[in-house]
Amino acid sequence: MQKGSFCSRFGKSVLKIVFVCFISSSLWGATTGKIHGRVVDSETGEPLIGVNVMVLETILGAATDADGYYTILNVPPGTYSLQSSAIGYARSTVENVRVNIDLTTTINF
Repeated sequence: MQKGSFCSRFGKSVLKIVFVCFISSSLWGATTGKIHGRVVDSETGEPLIGVNVMVLETILGAATDADGYYTILNVPPGTYSLQSSAIGYARSTVENVRVNIDLTTTINF
């Protein structure tokens, strides 16, 4: 057996596996959407850190970061109510939030 033939066959096998993985991953399209936004104090306009933003009637939610931004991933398509809550602030709810497949819905509080 020649040394080059094993390497050649091994290389072709690896190439085939990589090709199949690439093709199969591109065939699976997105089936969920994303909700993103920012939470700020209504009086000062300052970003609020650690605010809980929940998609009501689901287990989905997120907390705001140091700049007041939040992102909720893998939200099934549909219409939802979104609620923000933080200690010292009144709860705020946004109704009829529409989430579409492979799109980002922006909701600011």
